[in-house]
Amino acid sequence: MSTLDQTCFVVTDTETTGPKKERDRVIEIGAVKVQHGEVVERFQSLVNPDRTVPKNIQRLTGISTAMVMDAPPMADVMPAYLDFLDDGVLVAHNLSFDERFLNAELGRLGRKPIENQTLCSLRLARRLLPGLKSRGLSALSTFYNVRVNGRHRALGDAEATGRILLRFLNQCAFEHGIDTLDELMRFQGRSYRNVRKPPAHVERLRNEVLPDIPDAPGVYFFKAGNGTTLYIGKAKQLANRVRNYFTGIESKPARTRKLVKKARTVTWQTTDTELEALLLESRLIKEEKPTYNRAQRRYRRRPFLMLNRTEDYPQLGWSYRMQDPEAAYYGPVRNADQAELIIDMAARLYPLRECDDDTLRLGQRCLYADMDRCLAPCEDDVDMAYTEAVDALETFLQGRSTELLDYLHTRMQEASERLDFERAAQFRDGHEAVERFVRRQRLWQAPIRERQGVIWYVDDVSGRVHGLWVHHGRLRGTTTYEADTVASHRDRETRIDLDEPISTWLAASANGDVFSKRAIDEIRLCMHWLYRKRDRVQVVTWDGDRDRFYRRIQRAWAALQTN
Repeated sequence: MSTLDQTCFVVTDTETTGPKKERDRVIEIGAVKVQHGEVVERFQSLVNPDRTVPKNIQRLTGISTAMVMDAPPMADVMPAYLDFLDDGVLVAHNLSFDERFLNAELGRLGRKPIENQTLCSLRLARRLLPGLKSRGLSALSTFYNVRVNGRHRALGDAEATGRILLRFLNQCAFEHGIDTLDELMRFQGRSYRNVRKPPAHVERLRNEVLPDIPDAPGVYFFKAGNGTTLYIGKAKQLANRVRNYFTGIESKPARTRKLVKKARTVTWQTTDTELEALLLESRLIKEEKPTYNRAQRRYRRRPFLMLNRTEDYPQLGWSYRMQDPEAAYYGPVRNADQAELIIDMAARLYPLRECDDDTLRLGQRCLYADMDRCLAPCEDDVDMAYTEAVDALETFLQGRSTELLDYLHTRMQEASERLDFERAAQFRDGHEAVERFVRRQRLWQAPIRERQGVIWYVDDVSGRVHGLWVHHGRLRGTTTYEADTVASHRDRETRIDLDEPISTWLAASANGDVFSKRAIDEIRLCMHWLYRKRDRVQVVTWDGDRDRFYRRIQRAWAALQTN
């Protein structure tokens, strides 16, 4: 009895002049031999069909009439292909099409039809991946991340089908215990209903747990039988997200299938908003470090740009920590390289000092001053010009100015015109980094410690309006208005009662913030969420005056209703 590893599978694909075997002809045959878990040999030949290739076939395959005019006739190609096939198992995707054409060509040559054992990879796909919407070659190649070189050419499609067949064979052995060719042949003939029933624990979760999961934002937990948390995820709609794990399990990536296989319990924790779910997920993953969570398992260091205006001659720098209570911090940015690049680009337009305090006190002019990268406060009376440069830099850091972007764009163009492409690339990279920074700063035009206020946000699923109360860039609380309440306040003259939410927020904000790793991570996540939702939010910044803040919130509420 031949094992699957020993069996020689000859995966074949044909290109033809049309779909009808009686009137159309084969114009190309491609095949690969699959054995011992790899592709071991290839066969490919164009065929002269003694007729023109239709335009639609030329567009699909790239095979023109001119290409096949000098190709060998089927009388020469078929014997070579049959020698290649030998006694191997004939495999094709939608086998009936290719087998029908091959046998028709054999009949025209006065030869018997192919008598080899046959296997259809499309039939296997329908049984192994019932949850996949499409089981065509393109869909399977995408699902298994198989690169197809020469799509709609015989050898390219045969090669892709061969690599997909290897995945199928592994899946048959792992999930169904199929080790021999006879078992595989019987498997492809089974009815869909008899292929496999879902495991008992999956049926139990589907019937007993999934119906109880609320259609609300929150965090869900996949747990093993001993209570160990395997995976933590967030969802805008918990019911839909968790249900998706148990729908079409066979079509899920291998890691997801293993997770569902091990999970015995699913629990959840609801939140008022999607943002709260995002923050809760990040914190819990770092605390519990579940096996199947690969991202967010540790706090990543993100640098902030910093500017301390209490210094005699402020300078732009960066830091991973927000320890200086006198400094204004902006960001965070992606990494230290990005921080250094933004600072370097800013120094070209805002010539502040780049030396440390000890060097400044020496009073000696440095190289940066000679390069016009510094106003040289160490030896000149430049207080007014220096203050103006700091003011302009601060406007940029707050996202209120595009001056630096315009400057870098001009310098990039000038370098290109001089054919100095290396310098142009430097300005291009700098422009991209600065633009990314400015886009995010525009959302809340203030340093971290002044990012205080409320974000109005409309949930596009529930229709609720959420007030997200922020202090020092971190979420401090939420106020939620149901859809029917929102509808009753469509009139601009109608006011909402905000006295209690404002009082609660001010009380919570009275305590000073300690900018721990967790706090910095929450600041980053809040800004990332705000950037993704930038077209659907209204930000109202606290300016120290409660009455004025109240009126501005009411105006923002009214504006949100008209969007």
